[in-house]
Parts: sequence; C-alpha cells; structure tokens
Amino acid sequence: MAIDAPPLIGYYRATDILYHYHQSIKGRDAVQLQKILSHDAVLHPRHPFAAEGAQGIQAYIGTFHDGQSRLLFSSKQVEYLRYFMHAMKLTENLIPLPYSDCMFLEESVAVATPTVFESLSRLSSASKALGRMNQVLKEKPLLAGRRATFERVRNLWNAKQGVWCALTIDAWELDWTAISDAGWSLIRWEAGTEISERGHLVVKDNQTYKPTELEDGAEHEVVSKATLKRKILDLFAELGQHAPIFLVSNDSKGDLKYLRSNAFQVPLPHVSPELPDTMPTAGVFFVEPAELFDALTGSADSDIDHNLRRICKHLNIDFGDVRNAGTDAESALQALRAMASGPQLDDQRAQRWPGQTDVEVKLKPWEDNPEHADLEGLFPPQFPISPQSA
Repeated sequence: MAIDAPPLIGYYRATDILYHYHQSIKGRDAVQLQKILSHDAVLHPRHPFAAEGAQGIQAYIGTFHDGQSRLLFSSKQVEYLRYFMHAMKLTENLIPLPYSDCMFLEESVAVATPTVFESLSRLSSASKALGRMNQVLKEKPLLAGRRATFERVRNLWNAKQGVWCALTIDAWELDWTAISDAGWSLIRWEAGTEISERGHLVVKDNQTYKPTELEDGAEHEVVSKATLKRKILDLFAELGQHAPIFLVSNDSKGDLKYLRSNAFQVPLPHVSPELPDTMPTAGVFFVEPAELFDALTGSADSDIDHNLRRICKHLNIDFGDVRNAGTDAESALQALRAMASGPQLDDQRAQRWPGQTDVEVKLKPWEDNPEHADLEGLFPPQFPISPQSA
C-alpha cells in the first residue's frame, strides 16, 4: 500500500501568490481567486491573509541563509486560502496548490519575521525595496551574513529561552594574564518572567598593575586569583543549568582564550561558531553587539569597530564615565538587548535614523564620534556658510 508523503511546509513569494497564482488555475476558479486577492478583498478582516489582532495583511519577511530577504506568505496561509474559498462556495473543489517549485522549504529560510502591511500598495513597495536591497547585498556578501546574524539573534532572543550573559575580563595591557577584574550581567526567563543578575569581581593581587576604577556605592567583591577562578567556574555551572548559553562579548576570541586558559579552565566543549536558526536545547554561542550594530548601520567593512561607547551612543544607552569589567558587561548586554528586542532590521534602522533609506546609514563625523558630547562645547561642529549669511 502506498504511503502518502507528508505535505511540504514552507513559504511562497508574496508577489507570486498575489499576482501570478491565478494564472495557474483554469476557468471560473481563476476569476474567483483573482477577486479574493484583489486590493479591496485582501484587506477584509475575515480574509485568510488578515493579520490577527491588527488591521492589515499578514506576511513574512524571510531572511535566507545568504542574508538576502524576500516578502513571503506561508504555506499554511495558502492552504487556508484554498479551504476558505471552498467553504465559502467560491469554488466547487479545492483549487490546486501552487507548483512546489515555487516554494521555499522551511529549512531554506533562516528567519521568518511576521509583518503586517496596512495596504496592498505598502506590501508591494516593501517587496520592491527588498529587491533593491538584495541587489546591493550581492555586491556585499559580508554585510549579507551580518544581516542574517542580526535576524537570527532577534528570533532567538524573542523566544525567551536559555540564558544571555555578557562577560567582560579586564587585564593589564602589558600582560594579559594579570587580570584586574571580571564582570558579568545576565538575563534569563522563568515561566515568561525575566530574571536579571550581575556580578563584579576585583582581583586584589593585580591592582598594582592595573587599578580597577569603581563607582561610589557600586556592588563588587574583592577576591584572590584562586577565588576568581572558582567563582567564574561556579558562574558557568549555573549558566549550564539554563542552557543554551549565549555569551555576549565585545571580543569573543579573546574571551574564549581567557576562559580556556589556566586562569579559569572553564570546560566549554560545545562552543559553536555559528548561531542556530531555531532555539537549541544545549550549546554555547557567542554574540557580539558590534557585529549586530554593523548589520544595523549597513557597514560592510572587514574590520568591525568594537567601540562600545560609540555603539551605546547611537543606541541611546547611558554610558557612564566609570569604566570597568562590570560596567562594560552591563553596557554590552543593554546594547544587545536594544537591538535584539527591536523590530526587523530595516524597520529598526528607519526608526533610529529617519529619512535614511539606503542600506548604509550615513553618519556625520560628529555624530559618529563617541567623544563628541564631551567636545562639542569647546569645538562645535563646523557647518558651511551660505553666500547669503557671508
């Protein structure tokens, strides 16, 4: 006896469904399909493509593994459309599905972000904008990869699972083994409730090499090198109980080197170089806010600018004057959170830098200088003088 193959699950291009699907159907059914996908019909609150709890059309911005994006409808939406039309007696029988060659299988889409469009024209404009974006990304594969990482991080963060821990280790510039302090700040969830914890350890033995700057009243613990190692091992034992672990780092290679060195000897057997597409049940993954910020601003430079103060300035995150491993860890986590909890990348860029429609955000020199807030009183930015004002 033949066994029916399981139905394929995936996505279709929104433009294929809206403007070309009816061409594959014959007779009256094609006319009915064209009508139900017309501008007025598709905005009806009972339409199969209607957004739940919002006015508009529910679609998806699909980010593929190569970083390019397309506007999509899910196969579930198309299935529901077929059954809806038959139940409403718009068609005698179920209309055929679009050709399977037109479908992107679920595993080929790295992240599918639900997006609501107020009108069919808004949806069409967004599809054209993504097409132009893809043309740019073909010339900038490094940026394409960063954009894919950005959407993966958003998807994983919004799952509210696992633990996200920013860890910073500071040391004397002349000897990386002379650790002055270590700080961490973490967020995890229990039954949907967010739980945050932080810690700051100051190594007494190494303060003669690099004194740790401390805020008045800030919580910290002065420890020996042996106690530092034990407490970091205890931290990772606790993190392991809430796996998977996402380590937020401003220098992932350097931090991994520290954690595996004799100073800590943290057992990290399952560190993955790539972020997963969906939430795993175990593993350790590094996330760098600087890489996400480059994706957000459209930077394709091979050298990532890890200036945390600069990043926090653009994200409107307070960056205090007293800097140590504890405050740096907190700033890194807040920067990650600001981007990961926000809307889809292009929507987020438009909100943060209104009027900038290009892939790369054009920042003025004084906007991109993290010291500008301190210097503008002495040296305000110089603007060209117009002939009228001369």
